[in-house]
Formats: sequence, structure tokens, C-alpha cells
Amino acid sequence: MSKRKSKPAEKPSLKEKVAESLGASKEVILDAPRIIFIGNRELTVENYKSIGEYSDNLIVLETNPHQLKIKGTELEIKSIARELIYITGKVSAVEFKREV
Repeated sequence: MSKRKSKPAEKPSLKEKVAESLGASKEVILDAPRIIFIGNRELTVENYKSIGEYSDNLIVLETNPHQLKIKGTELEIKSIARELIYITGKVSAVEFKREV
């Protein structure tokens, strides 16, 4: 029987360490998205850069450093602000894809 090799955990970056030591908000210092779910029917994404794709089954948001794919049915963007987007519908999956 062979053992599976597990991936080593990602080490925190310098920015993450600084944010933690200062007690600062990581999403602000790292310019990372902050995602807030209310069940599987609503979500808010802060710190997104742009909308890459939009349909009632898929919404793709460009964020730093990932692309964020929101999959589901009856997806709808209810409001958009400069760095905040509010989405409703039946969310079935959220996927992060690291940009290369």
C-alpha cells in the first residue's frame, strides 16, 4: 500500500504576517476578496476588480490574485459599487482559480 503525499501548507506571506502582527484587516492589506454568504441564496464580494463573465448560471469575477467563479441557477447581480458586488440566486459552487 502506498502513502499519498500531501501538499505542504502554503506559508504565510510577509504581508500576511505584518497584517496579523498589526491586528489589521487582512483583506485590506492583501487586497484580497472578502466574501460574505447568506446561506446559498445571497453573497457579497468586496475587493473585486472586474466582471469577467455574467450569465444566470455563472458569474466570473476578477480578484487579486484569483479568479472567482460563482456557479448556480437564477444568478443575478443586484447591485454593483466600486469594489463591492451583491449577487442573489441559488449558489451551488464557488471556485478560486489562481491567475498565471
